[in-house]
Amino acid sequence: MTPETKLMEQIAPYQPWLIIAGVFVLFILLRITRKGLRRRIDEFGYRTLREKGLLIWFWLNAPGVIVHELSHALVVLLFAPFGFRITSVTLFRIKPMAQRVPGGRVVRRNGPQSLQLGEVQYVRPQGRFMSYVGDGFSGVAPLFGGIAAFIFLYWVATGYTIWDIPFDVTHQQWQIIRPGWPLWTLIFAPYLILSVTSELWPSHQDWHGARWFVISLAVLAALFITAVWYTQRLEDLLAVATFVSSRIDFALTVLLALDIAFLVLAEGLVRLVRN
Repeated sequence: MTPETKLMEQIAPYQPWLIIAGVFVLFILLRITRKGLRRRIDEFGYRTLREKGLLIWFWLNAPGVIVHELSHALVVLLFAPFGFRITSVTLFRIKPMAQRVPGGRVVRRNGPQSLQLGEVQYVRPQGRFMSYVGDGFSGVAPLFGGIAAFIFLYWVATGYTIWDIPFDVTHQQWQIIRPGWPLWTLIFAPYLILSVTSELWPSHQDWHGARWFVISLAVLAALFITAVWYTQRLEDLLAVATFVSSRIDFALTVLLALDIAFLVLAEGLVRLVRN
């Protein structure tokens, strides 16, 4: 038995948990690289255009803003039978967001300001159960809209779906792009993926509006896991969770590799303007 085989046998019992944990580790790494990328783009913008250059990051994310805001709007339209109505949809308007303390007082900051890129405003009946459900779905809509856009753009770029693991067993190598797939899609697809995934996370205001919906889902999930544990079907649930997590790990790995590539490019631009 080779050392590699022995190691794999020792890891095997813990492999499902390592795959699930990989989702959280990769997500944290992705947040770190994305913040690093933004810092370098902000520095490049400030060194070239001074204060106006600090808006480069926001304009680069314009496609992601469109997906973000239209995701909100689509959910509001879907809840129109329950009295939801859009009053305004705003895109490409960058404005400072007032920071407030719990008492309602506006906090003035001398450092970088929080900016709002777009906004969807709507009205709906007060006090109805479906109003809270609609608020919740609208609040988390950018997360699902961004994921859907990422899946589509990944297919546009590579010819593979995110569920495909493009490993050529015959030649023992990874195939990033499907054989015969046009390469010109790589001109724009990576940038759009970066933009969409930068804006898919709901804002603080979105989470606030969806808080009761999210809490209710968390409670239902806890009850479901408890019921699965009670019926002694945890192994089946773990198998499903491992399969889903392995696909999420692959998607996050793709995004991490893309982040590193853009990070290297941004670092080169920053070093260029520093000289």
